[in-house]
Amino acid sequence: MRVEDGGAVITFLERTVARAAASYQADGRFLAALRIAYGAWIIFLPVDITWIAGLPDDFVNPRPGLFGFIHSVPPIELLVAISVVRFVLAVLLVIGIATIPVSLFLTLTIMAAAGLSYSFSKVDHFILFELVPVFLGLAGWGSRWSLDAVIRRRRGRTPAVTRGVPILLFAFTIGWGMLSAAAPKIAGGWLDPTRDATRGYLAKDIAADDKLGALGPWMLTFDNHLFWKALDYATIAAEGLLFFFVLTPLLFRCWLALLSCFHIAVFLTLGISFIDYTLVYAVFFAPAVMWVVRRASIGRAVEPSQELRA
Repeated sequence: MRVEDGGAVITFLERTVARAAASYQADGRFLAALRIAYGAWIIFLPVDITWIAGLPDDFVNPRPGLFGFIHSVPPIELLVAISVVRFVLAVLLVIGIATIPVSLFLTLTIMAAAGLSYSFSKVDHFILFELVPVFLGLAGWGSRWSLDAVIRRRRGRTPAVTRGVPILLFAFTIGWGMLSAAAPKIAGGWLDPTRDATRGYLAKDIAADDKLGALGPWMLTFDNHLFWKALDYATIAAEGLLFFFVLTPLLFRCWLALLSCFHIAVFLTLGISFIDYTLVYAVFFAPAVMWVVRRASIGRAVEPSQELRA
């Protein structure tokens, strides 16, 4: 490849990334509403971790990584302290004071609570929910409806701006997370045309008397190999292809909507709720939501003038 060709490729990539970041950039009001909703979620729907203190040390089974040093059950005082810190940070987030550092520390605190929980039971699917404050804090969810914004205004500073690059990076993170969920399924034989992997997974949960969705037992009675194999392929596609659409925001948003339908199906069959992911995916639909808000505002502004003419 000639130097000129390499430069053209780099320029094309730069423009593609810049366009994607601009498309993902969210309105400050939407981000502020999301910040308040996220903080309220942590305040009113906290994940309890104090149950850990009642377990015997024999239950300790930390995953490899940052929590591999755990060899005994943490004291109740530590678990309560983490819960209190999480609550205080969530309150500060709602108020919007020192938003970026508070967002960072909130993510670290939630991840610490989750890491401790994972050291005693199975890992859940909600790491993306825990990463929301970091990315959206950098994206500018403290730029509006916050004490930070009030202080900036009173000091005569220019209003804080929102940024699209952190949301773009969040999109890559979500895509990678979903791809990492699809890869083990592919390695485990979900693409084998003779195997009904989804049906087998459902049957295992029923046999183990695990929590199931309302449609789980009924679905298992549906005896059609083509149907179950299509579900296997659809699951791999829904999770595995999202990463490759990150730089095409319209397709990414469409695929997120499809993935949301997939989450609903998982809840109805396996009883696994992804309601937390409403706050994960919401930011990517900010342009569409704000377009509707602006149209509604214009409509309300036009109506009085029409009445006067009448």
